[in-house]
Amino acid sequence: MASCQLPGAANGKMKPVLILMATYNGSEFIEEQLASLRAQTYADWRLWVRDDGSTDGTVESIRRCAAQDERVCLLEPDGVRKGAGGSFSSLLERFAPEADYLMFCDQDDVWLPNKIEITLAGMRALEARFGVESPLLIHTDLSVTDRELNVVATSFWRFQGLNPEVKGLGRLLAQNNVTGCTMMVNRALAALASPVPSQAIMHDWWLAVVAAAFGQIGHVPQPTMLYRQHGANDTGAKNYGLAYVLQKALAGLSEMKASLLKTQCQACAFLGRYASRLVPEQRLLVKTYCHVSARGFWMRHWQMFRFGFFKHGFFRNIGMFLSL
Repeated sequence: MASCQLPGAANGKMKPVLILMATYNGSEFIEEQLASLRAQTYADWRLWVRDDGSTDGTVESIRRCAAQDERVCLLEPDGVRKGAGGSFSSLLERFAPEADYLMFCDQDDVWLPNKIEITLAGMRALEARFGVESPLLIHTDLSVTDRELNVVATSFWRFQGLNPEVKGLGRLLAQNNVTGCTMMVNRALAALASPVPSQAIMHDWWLAVVAAAFGQIGHVPQPTMLYRQHGANDTGAKNYGLAYVLQKALAGLSEMKASLLKTQCQACAFLGRYASRLVPEQRLLVKTYCHVSARGFWMRHWQMFRFGFFKHGFFRNIGMFLSL
């Protein structure tokens, strides 16, 4: 661990790809994930891990890997439990100024060998079009697997009914379609979006909204990792079909309303931070979404249609319509 320093501190050269990982009791799968990182075709990366107080062998596995590969670095535990979102947010805040590109890695997945190479090529294509000073985000598709990595869906986007072409600010306020463990952000976006506020639902959603408002979002229609579903994922893949809607309907609307209010709380935090940077049309859109639930019935639904506050797919939008 003595060789772990901030990127570039040893020789003055910035590590172009910095990978951030949040861990918690992940000993069952983490060695497989770390092995997949070390097998990447693009080798110029560094991994920084924040553990959230694991009580199993997670930290020991990371230390063993770090002893074998100086690119793997573990932050010394601080004894503070933050959850997955909080861990990633604190990592982003700490390392946002330290790398040209940042990626995010879960403890229980497996990266395909060319994941970094493919994603970085997509990012550099965005930079060629929009410039390195523009806040940029690139993300990819992923394959959904079971616990043993048997593929159950070759495309997460199709499985979830998501359309990566949807990149507008209004749509992203209502629903995120960027999966954090597939994305890469450049230095400009990391600096602009950090720190992630406590009102943000997840770091990836916050980064996507900031990129939609002030930069560009690109996507690569190719799976670059195996997204393991094992029943204990902090977030996971769900099939949003008729059965899901019926289940939600039987459970009542309270959960859907609570979910909608969280997105509005996130929007209010976004407006509070960036109001002066938004153009008037954007400011009106975000302000409207932030307060949409406070309007009367007809005004709420009219604003939903006027500003395009839609989710992906018919059934999700029915749920949102009923929640307003």
